[in-house]
Amino acid sequence: MNIDDHILLWKAASIQLFDIRYTRMQSDEQLSSYRVPASGFLYAIKGKAKVLLDSKAYKIENFYIVHVGKGSCLHISAVEDSLEYYLILYKATLPLPHRKNLLALWEREKPFQLQYVFQISNALTLQEKIETMHREWLKQGNLAHFHVKALFYQFIYELLQQLHQQQVIVQQPDLVEQIQNYIEEYYNQPITRESLAQMLNYSVPYIAKQFKQKTGRSIIDYLIQIRIQKAQQLLLHTTSSLQEIASSVGYEDVSYFIRIFKKYSGQTPMQFKQQPDKHKSYRPMYRLSLSNDKKWIRHYIDNDNYYQYKTKGDLSMNKKTKPSMMATLLLCLTLLLSACSGTAITASNNGETKAPANESTEVQSTTKIVSTVKGDVEIPVDPERIVTDYYPGFLLTMGIKPVGTQELYMKSPYLKEHNEGITYFEESLEAVVDLKPDLIITGDDKKYEEYAKIAPTVLIPVNLEMDATLEEFSKILDKEEEVKAWLDDYNQMVAKARQTVQDIIGKDQTVTVFDGGATKNITLYGNGYTGRSFYDGLGLTPPAKVVEEIDPKKPWLELSPELLPNYAGDYIFVAVDKATETYDYKNEPVWKTLDAVQNDQIFEIDGWSFWFSDPISIRGQIEEVTEILVQHAKAK
Repeated sequence: MNIDDHILLWKAASIQLFDIRYTRMQSDEQLSSYRVPASGFLYAIKGKAKVLLDSKAYKIENFYIVHVGKGSCLHISAVEDSLEYYLILYKATLPLPHRKNLLALWEREKPFQLQYVFQISNALTLQEKIETMHREWLKQGNLAHFHVKALFYQFIYELLQQLHQQQVIVQQPDLVEQIQNYIEEYYNQPITRESLAQMLNYSVPYIAKQFKQKTGRSIIDYLIQIRIQKAQQLLLHTTSSLQEIASSVGYEDVSYFIRIFKKYSGQTPMQFKQQPDKHKSYRPMYRLSLSNDKKWIRHYIDNDNYYQYKTKGDLSMNKKTKPSMMATLLLCLTLLLSACSGTAITASNNGETKAPANESTEVQSTTKIVSTVKGDVEIPVDPERIVTDYYPGFLLTMGIKPVGTQELYMKSPYLKEHNEGITYFEESLEAVVDLKPDLIITGDDKKYEEYAKIAPTVLIPVNLEMDATLEEFSKILDKEEEVKAWLDDYNQMVAKARQTVQDIIGKDQTVTVFDGGATKNITLYGNGYTGRSFYDGLGLTPPAKVVEEIDPKKPWLELSPELLPNYAGDYIFVAVDKATETYDYKNEPVWKTLDAVQNDQIFEIDGWSFWFSDPISIRGQIEEVTEILVQHAKAK
């Protein structure tokens, strides 16, 4: 990583200190495999030792600085006489608002996960600061800890100055190796991609992609294979029961353990244990061969183990029924005869059959068939665990909270009160499996087949209007009455809002919606995206040139600032990043010539809030625009 970029990101970061520790180790002591819970600095002030950072060895002595990222494995050994050091644990975040290019650099470089070790030159200055920080940290009270934070920034300034002067090489740790080491150490504990991502301070899609690219397999696949390898060792070399072995490698459900063992080794655990040449047949799975050993590469998501995610509890085995075989046969024969004669039959608890007069029995099905763009699909009648990628807002409109969705579609400020209890799976199919869905509703045609392997899946095209999309949902989930009630209320709200707005903006006046701020290239919106709530929602009129040049299939157009007068209406709404941007349009060369600016009829809206197109967000946008215009009219 470029040192100048590293300094830039430190300058932009917001820092939270977690702990400052002083430790003195004797020559016979060692710190074994400490999983660092946050980013940190280790500053050695006395002694010598060997340090392992995720299996990379370094020698440290007086006045050495070691930087580690969150989730790194720190091991200290070979201490000579004694070792004294301070450990500073911190968390760095990029505060809102931030520039897009800065966010891209942050995501690409992961500056606070970097590893580097070097000896500093102005040791006394840094040591004095760290000692003062430690003393203040031990004190109680906000003022003392605020003093620590101020000293920490001074410490970082000195450190960055020396990094720059010495041209120290800072490098990313091997992420895949970190994951492999962790799995091999903690394979018997619950491990998910989400927990790994949180521990290592990366996103789930990122660690999944990196692991797959390097090893040729998924993280979960690797975890399963490590567990099976450990189970094989226990089967060969211990007399432990199957339940004990399953539990020791992370499986509490023995039936599932047997199934997954057979899937990955080709034999049941007992067959593996009892085979004549068992010691020769066992071959440990070496890490270096993982990406090339084709026979180990299997799909974790398939129909063979689908029951494990779809049903609750253990799989029933050898279940017995109370009626005798003869009674069962008699019941079946009677039902067959009754079907031919049209007579309904009921069965009592003791296996006897009865034919009620003028009465028929109906078997309540737990599934139903729905027609979709992909053909007929069998889905649960009352799904309890619905997963969706693009449509959480539509489900919430009907009072249904999905168990999982993609985080982007829940970032609407109008949906923020609904976030609790929803898991985000991003682009990960394995994370979808972990959610154990009984129904998946997707807008992604490319992923439909993959989703359909996990659970019954319905595709709803993303190009439908809001009403049509709601109608599709209502049919799938039998929510026609709820959707009708919501739309009736929504239409009444829109009618009232339109009347309010038309009383402020005359029918002969026009409204333009821009995006991009005052000094950059501008995006002009038609009846879509950010412009949807203005034109389709509130029924406002765009300028004639906007109607002429905006393609309904691509309802936006890029403009340079000098072209603004050609499209400017009597009222202008400009979508900006409201957390970071606001402009004095009366002092901007082109903008100040516009009538809307001169008449104070230009308004800034938050572009992010108006990006979303689910029913709850659209309603919120319409209400927000109406309130802006009402308050503006009152102010005049």
